[in-house]
Amino acid sequence: SIDLISQHSTLADYFRKRFYATGNLFPDFAWNLGGGQNIYHFAYYGLLSPTMLLSYLFPFIPMDLWVMGSSALLYAADAVLFYRWISKKGLHYGNCLFTSLFFTCSTALLYHSYNQLMFVNYMPFLLLALRGVDRHFQKRKSGLLILSVLGMILTSFYFSIAGMAAIFLYGWYGYPKGIRKRKLFGFPVPMIVAVLSAGVLLVPTEYAILQLSLIHI
Repeated sequence: SIDLISQHSTLADYFRKRFYATGNLFPDFAWNLGGGQNIYHFAYYGLLSPTMLLSYLFPFIPMDLWVMGSSALLYAADAVLFYRWISKKGLHYGNCLFTSLFFTCSTALLYHSYNQLMFVNYMPFLLLALRGVDRHFQKRKSGLLILSVLGMILTSFYFSIAGMAAIFLYGWYGYPKGIRKRKLFGFPVPMIVAVLSAGVLLVPTEYAILQLSLIHI
């Protein structure tokens, strides 16, 4: 009984059923989890993940099938998005292809795509964010960067911290010093906007964690 079945699909199914029962997209309490708990204790399992929220539109698809199918699609999206990102760098076609294959076949990505989903299900948003950095510096458009970082946070707010660090380092080292100096001041702004927009998940989650910590103290 791997985590995909015992945790990810089970909790996602509860989130979806609770939404059908209450019509509330932002629940506050889970009566049937752990004898009744603040539902944001389980936010780590994709409470407001775009992939899981999309499943609310398809009640006829069992959640275990949805999780497995969406995981396979996200894995395929990782390969395509990685290739499209590096292909814009002017590299030879063969280099882009083989590098993408190495990335797609990496043990961590392949293994966790069917086991610990939250370790990798943010990856499409991270890859889109890297393309968003390119658009920010080249075209002065930040929409893709904002939406990608927001999707990454809502999908896996723990791993989004390292993801945003990677995005910042890419923007810092990926462009010539002159371009970076002219635009660096505004570079963190899209990420700040995304973090503030994700407050709908981050604030109640932080509050739930603080409450739990005070109880233990």
